[in-house]
Amino acid sequence: METNIARTFAALSATNEAILYAKSPEELYRQVCEAAFSSGDFLATAVFLLEPGTNMLRFAAGFGEDIVRLRRIDISIVADTPEGSGVCGQAFRDRKVCISNDFLNDARSLAWRKGACDAQVGAAAALPLICGGLGVGVLLVTLRQAGSLNDQIVSLLERMSANISYALDNFDREAARKSGERAMRRLNRMFGAISATNEAILRAKTELELYQLVCDAAVHSAKSVATVVFLAEPDSIWLRPVAGTGEIVELITRTRFSIDPDNVYGTGVCGNAFRTQKPCINHDILNSVQGRPWQQAGRETGVVACVALPLIKAGKSVGERVWRLPLADAYDKQINSDIADMKNIGEGNAGSIMKRSSRCLREWRRTSHSLSTTSTAPTKKPRQRNKKIA
Repeated sequence: METNIARTFAALSATNEAILYAKSPEELYRQVCEAAFSSGDFLATAVFLLEPGTNMLRFAAGFGEDIVRLRRIDISIVADTPEGSGVCGQAFRDRKVCISNDFLNDARSLAWRKGACDAQVGAAAALPLICGGLGVGVLLVTLRQAGSLNDQIVSLLERMSANISYALDNFDREAARKSGERAMRRLNRMFGAISATNEAILRAKTELELYQLVCDAAVHSAKSVATVVFLAEPDSIWLRPVAGTGEIVELITRTRFSIDPDNVYGTGVCGNAFRTQKPCINHDILNSVQGRPWQQAGRETGVVACVALPLIKAGKSVGERVWRLPLADAYDKQINSDIADMKNIGEGNAGSIMKRSSRCLREWRRTSHSLSTTSTAPTKKPRQRNKKIA
């Protein structure tokens, strides 16, 4: 028994070292399992994580002689079910270490009895993994010798569980910090585009020059893949491009956009922005019903999100400005969710980003109204800048 305690303490030390060097939760799980198995007296060590949208714990990482079996087993977090009555389900629900010192004769192990018997599992312990106060999974350790989990070993396992959960919290905080920084950089670019747009409004001598300068500002300052101004054609349901800038501007100007809600090309952000006179955002063109008519073009260009801003004159919609965003920018959820979704941003930046996000949305709306200088579309073909056509 003294040997088991010493080896469990060595496993604790090894997992703490793994925590120091891991760069991500996935790397942490792998290194912790390997370190605990290599230093401890375990038959196997494995991490099971809660599968999103389900009540099941799925194998995520593991090390040891019993891993082939553990990869295949089903574990639930629902009480009073065979798969949820074991040590893993109970540890997840209670958020504390759960042990079975006679696994093969424990009623809780019935769902996995045959495989455990073949693997000669004598005892098992499940350690809860917690991040942000919520259970995310468990670390399961199995041993050959029944009765080998005494109070001292359980105490060491509790420390191991707490240390891993602390590391997960650190990863979560770091991810939130980086996410907040990305959101702030994106907002700064947006404000740069708004500033450039305001300058364009002052400098432009004609409406066509105004539209082109505004498109240039959005692409060069906001790093949009392309920006195009569309105006409604008189006595028609179609929008016509009159200015544009960006890598895929030629493709966009060849694409059809309508203001008719009953037309398939009028169901996207352009049609909605025109009819509602409000900014309209599609976060995921490739997987949304709204973006279906333009999904093939999105796959070809890597564009997965877009923003349409209405152009209004005398209370009536006359057109809109469309921004196309690449993959990396599309998933800045802090910006795309009514411009700011603060739930994943650390407290230090949340207030600042929320204020800047709200201000940015107001500026977008104000700028789109400022651009609405005419209801008559110019007939000159739009200039196309920064094209990259194969």
